[in-house]
Amino acid sequence: MLTFVYCMTEEEKKIVKGCIAGDTNSQKQLYQQYGPMILGVCRMYTNNDEAEAEDLFHDTFIFILTHFQKYTHISSLAGWLRTIAVNKAIDYCRAKQRSIIETSNQPIEKADPSSTNHANEILTMAQLMTYINELPHKYRDAFCYNILEGRSQTEIEELMGETATNVRTLISRAKKMLREKIQHYLNHEEFIL
Repeated sequence: MLTFVYCMTEEEKKIVKGCIAGDTNSQKQLYQQYGPMILGVCRMYTNNDEAEAEDLFHDTFIFILTHFQKYTHISSLAGWLRTIAVNKAIDYCRAKQRSIIETSNQPIEKADPSSTNHANEILTMAQLMTYINELPHKYRDAFCYNILEGRSQTEIEELMGETATNVRTLISRAKKMLREKIQHYLNHEEFIL
């Protein structure tokens, strides 16, 4: 298998080196150059709730700045930042779902399989993100790159170091696994009304 190693530009090298050293100018440049992309990911996962998106963005950016030494240069800097933003957003959705469940005093009832519109009412974004995060690592990455981030097949192949056939297979299997999880949830699991 071929391993893809991303070659950083001189500007990216300067930003990474400066951020690792704690240089405020490099951090500012990172914020200005990649902040809009990270905020876009945050907005997507918070259903464009600006206050929640800003909070998630702030937490994500702090996490990035404190974990720069873990950047391995295997993927592009933008790809690494986007992956962190997606993972932090998934964590956020999980925490929000737990909070809703813990604070709810409403009775639990079974789903009505005869209802034609119950999928939109029952399956929350947080639950869907939980299912996506439960996928095997490669399936999840391929699915997120393709469906959530809208990346092209070629980009995904390069990011993952996989052939076109493997990427298509990973995405297809991820979709199948998600369909099965969602169908099981809608037919058998309990939910909060």
